[in-house]
Amino acid sequence: MKRNRLMWLTCAVDGADHAVSDAAFLAAQGGDGRFEALCRATVWASSLSAPPESRCESCATAAGEPTAAPADRRGGGLWSRLVSRASA
Repeated sequence: MKRNRLMWLTCAVDGADHAVSDAAFLAAQGGDGRFEALCRATVWASSLSAPPESRCESCATAAGEPTAAPADRRGGGLWSRLVSRASA
């Protein structure tokens, strides 16, 4: 049995990543950039210039992925290491 693959598309309206099946993606080809997500939301595909805010919990559940609390993005990275050294 062939498993239906999913792709995660960032919605320009809510900023979240939504799961879109291959079938829904193919059905929307040649259209106006709207895709139907697993959560039944209409996803207006955004550009790839910015990362998504978070994954849609309803899509993640429908895709069989565990839903976890969003990670705190403020803790790491080069900027926080530079600022902590400069202020020490």
